[in-house]
Amino acid sequence: MALSAALLWRHLRQLQTSRLAAAASTPTLRSGHWRWKTTTAETTENEPRFHWRDLPWQAISIAVGIGTLLYKTQKSEEMELRRNNLKYVNNQLSQLYGPLYGNRLANQQSYREALHGHDNLVKFLQDAEKKWRDPETTDEGVRMLTRWRKFLLYVMHPLDLKAEEIIRDNAHLLENGVEEAELFVKFVFHVNYEKLIVAKWQEKGEVIGNRDIVEEGDFSRERNGGKSDDETFQMLAHVVRNVKETYEKLVQRKRSLVREIEERGGH
Repeated sequence: MALSAALLWRHLRQLQTSRLAAAASTPTLRSGHWRWKTTTAETTENEPRFHWRDLPWQAISIAVGIGTLLYKTQKSEEMELRRNNLKYVNNQLSQLYGPLYGNRLANQQSYREALHGHDNLVKFLQDAEKKWRDPETTDEGVRMLTRWRKFLLYVMHPLDLKAEEIIRDNAHLLENGVEEAELFVKFVFHVNYEKLIVAKWQEKGEVIGNRDIVEEGDFSRERNGGKSDDETFQMLAHVVRNVKETYEKLVQRKRSLVREIEERGGH
């Protein structure tokens, strides 16, 4: 009987010890936070602490490999971004601002030559009209008007049509947003007005001047190149200035991107 009681007591002690050990490793939720029950099996200050040197070399190698891969991936993505930016800038220069810049420079230079020293078209036409009114220089006035109309029809108008085509086909490459888009819309409207003028000349056969059919109104700017208001003058000058400045800015950006790619080992 005494032996049976001793065995039973030992069994109960073992069961109690196993429950305490299990409870020591079970998290309990208190006040919204996970906390661990403390038991006699709790870690003491004398126990050795974990150190990274205790990790197996395979784990360290894997960690270093992952870090290296992430670093290379980041650098590769940065390089790819620079290449994409360079490609976009090249498209802007080759398809929009480069051709448009050359177009406007050619237009501007030929326009100045066509005016033969006059400051602008209005003054040129005023001088032509003055000569036309004078019986002694009527033919000279007609020749001036004819010369201008030939220039507009065969030189300036084709350049303006080409500029309109460049803008229309490459509007997705605009650099300066809504303000620039609105500027080009005004320019296209001006070119469309120019189309009407040329169409009327061709319809009436007025391109080649004839002193017998020239009228007083033929010397107005509205019949020879579009509106003569100050807003139109400023718009045309703004187009040239905007294209020039944007072209130069993009050239600098391209050089910077090429340099960055070369410095980072890109091709």
